Amino acid sequence: MKRLAATAFILLCLSQAFAQESSCPALQTAAFNNIIEHCAEQEAGTLCLGQATVSPVYRESLPPAGLMDEPGDAISIADIDWLSVSSEDRTWGVARALFPAYADGDLEALDAALLAFGNVAISLAEPAPQPPVLADVKVTAAQGANLRALPNTDARVIAKLAVSRELKAIARDRSGGWLLIYATPELRGWISRLVVSAPIERMPMLDAEADTAPLWLPWQRFDFRSGLDDAPCDGAPESGILLQTAEIAAPRHFVINGARLLLSGAAWLQAQVSGGMWVHLLDGRGLLSVAGGEVALSGGKFSHIALEQRADGALKPAGAPTGPAAYPYQELTGLPIQALPHVTRVSLDRFLVVSPAPSDGGSPLEALEADVPCKFSAASAGANIRSRPDPKAPIIAVMAYRESAEPIARGIGVDSRPWWKLADQIWVRVDATVSGGNCNDLPLLRGAN
Repeated sequence: MKRLAATAFILLCLSQAFAQESSCPALQTAAFNNIIEHCAEQEAGTLCLGQATVSPVYRESLPPAGLMDEPGDAISIADIDWLSVSSEDRTWGVARALFPAYADGDLEALDAALLAFGNVAISLAEPAPQPPVLADVKVTAAQGANLRALPNTDARVIAKLAVSRELKAIARDRSGGWLLIYATPELRGWISRLVVSAPIERMPMLDAEADTAPLWLPWQRFDFRSGLDDAPCDGAPESGILLQTAEIAAPRHFVINGARLLLSGAAWLQAQVSGGMWVHLLDGRGLLSVAGGEVALSGGKFSHIALEQRADGALKPAGAPTGPAAYPYQELTGLPIQALPHVTRVSLDRFLVVSPAPSDGGSPLEALEADVPCKFSAASAGANIRSRPDPKAPIIAVMAYRESAEPIARGIGVDSRPWWKLADQIWVRVDATVSGGNCNDLPLLRGAN
């Protein structure tokens, strides 16, 4: 009953028009700045409030572990069963969760972050009972080791594990000669204790057929809904969630509305049963998969999955992911990536404004008449595409040698050097390019930004 009432509440919020206040988008900017300022010392495993309204629903077995009244208030994410972030009473809700997450192929837990803003409802999966012992072990046999379905050498081999592979042991069989281990959060089986470094003292005993749950950590599996096309004014973002992992680390594994996402970097997601789930890969790389297929995503690309509602109200995939396709860059530049813990960017799929290099290896400016529209190509070292005419601005894409583009204007950057403008918030410095055609007739912008 608790979830049904909460779901009805958030759907009501999603159906209401957001009041057009004169302070918009200052209200949203202030909410994100609260995260930056008041949640700067946020600890892993907590949810930190940026601005009301944020309403956590606690697990029935646990009393409230804190209040969410003022910016910077934080509570343990382990206590939360359901989370509502909404815009009402002239406020604009935003909250950030920091939590550990396993990768798909190993059991190293590294930090991830989720920023929810606007109108969002998140339902966390029921926590699986975790083993009382989770001991670090490593394959020591030079030839590697077999992971088997049962604790005997005649049992089916589930996987072959290389020497030095790190594992988690949770139990031993009654003979003491075999260990029940996890190689990944979902891959578990029996391994001979002779081929691993593993003290078995204090290891609990389990029967050979004992069932065990996957080792997913809280917030690696969740369902969510958000507003769509609901930006309250120009300059304010639409509702959704930003999900981030450290880009240099192995991809973290998430199950969201029944779809699997391997993420190394940052992504923006939205979901509604009528509109499906949208996954925009802002930076880094990702792999989105469902039973019907998968799609690899890179910065500047998005994919869409149709959704349907189950009898219990949860959402699930209703088809394979689309794409990948380029997302509309300018529409995403207002996302609050500055409130994420790691520096990131909104990447541009350069082929929205750039033409590929000629397949014959020639110059795209070859035989270009002097009176045709201005065109330039990247010089041999390539050319950085930036969000403004400033060498310190984020690099949103890179033009490769002999890729070309047609600028719409010229401008003088903050470095007092000339820049090409390809579109709003898309700039290339002139000295990284070679140009041809009639470039003198391009508008010359003063105080370009």
